[in-house]
Amino acid sequence: MSQPPISMRNPLKAAFLAWLVPGLGHYYQGRKGKAFLYAFCILGLYFFGLLMGEGKIVYWRWVNPFQNPEKFCVHYLGQFFVGLAALPALIQGTLQHYGYGPIFGGILAEPSQIVLNGLHPRLGKLVEIGTIYTTVAGLLNILAVYDAYEGPAYQDEEEESLSRESPPALVAAGGLKAEGSA
Repeated sequence: MSQPPISMRNPLKAAFLAWLVPGLGHYYQGRKGKAFLYAFCILGLYFFGLLMGEGKIVYWRWVNPFQNPEKFCVHYLGQFFVGLAALPALIQGTLQHYGYGPIFGGILAEPSQIVLNGLHPRLGKLVEIGTIYTTVAGLLNILAVYDAYEGPAYQDEEEESLSRESPPALVAAGGLKAEGSA
């Protein structure tokens, strides 16, 4: 049985769309089941984690990680790959770096140190768990972007039929059989 070929359309556009909104690149390619699965799982994980941290755990600071490592937001490097859902944090961080105030009502802007210090005692481990959830969602979307770019993995029909007919040693030897006793 051969699998019908899937039209990959434009792989670069599909990969960009998959980064922009998880599942959108797969929807563009016509792989709707995978699109809904990725969108539900990745965005669900991201927004559930964001909810755990009361929306204060996804933010970006423009600092040099070598000069000020405790203020560097290493978790945002993973969160960024969720796409549009995490992009306001980068915009807010850039505006703050250049001395402008937050926009979009302060959504995903860096919270003050007082707010950050108040989250941990009140919410406890939920802050760390939410940070991990949002970061893992971004890292999972990297795999989804790759899948949208490269497409599903299928074994060639010739290789598949050859591996069913002959043992691996015969395939490696070019299909020659050794006769006689050992």
